[in-house]
Amino acid sequence: MRQMTLPQSGSAREINKEKRKQRILSHARAVIAGHGFEALKLRDLATRANLTVPTIYNLIGGKEEILSVIIEELVEKLLEVQNRNSLDDVEAAFEQQIQDLAELFAKDEDYYRAAFIAGDRSGLFEQSSGSGIFARSVQLPIDACSAAQSAGLLLGNISAEQLGRQIYGSYRLARQDWVHGYFDLEGFRVQALTGIFLCLAADANPEFHDRLINRLSSL
Repeated sequence: MRQMTLPQSGSAREINKEKRKQRILSHARAVIAGHGFEALKLRDLATRANLTVPTIYNLIGGKEEILSVIIEELVEKLLEVQNRNSLDDVEAAFEQQIQDLAELFAKDEDYYRAAFIAGDRSGLFEQSSGSGIFARSVQLPIDACSAAQSAGLLLGNISAEQLGRQIYGSYRLARQDWVHGYFDLEGFRVQALTGIFLCLAADANPEFHDRLINRLSSL
């Protein structure tokens, strides 16, 4: 006697659909991280994910849509970490933020490498927009430096905007070097904090300067 197969419920279909979507994205991240965005081919991706190319189009879309999803996830997670810390203790806030970012990246290094590579390709981090991810990210160190000037920790001989941009540049360079495999996440942490503390020390009052030198010595 032929056994009848009951149709999936709407909920079960949605769960299965989401699982397949996440499987596609997981393989896409790994390919981009290891070989670059240009190496991502939908036919190869379908083979890796044990799906068909039409299924990938139905669930997500083409290469550009896959890239868009990866970027959107990246932006959400970065902004969550960057907006988490207080500005009360400026060097401790920067240190905690870099540590939080390193811990975030460590959860899935292939994913974050893939996302940053894809983001660079798409112009995600371009600096001309006044409302893009760069503008939103660089504002945090600018605000932190402004608060440190108001508290007398920084002398104000260098503008908060100039210091903040240089601090963000130190983080960004360390992140890019990690993305491209020049060092591990501990290297990212040390390199980023070295640049940040040196920037702050350039305008620090004598007591704050000594604190920063001690933190540099401990890295």
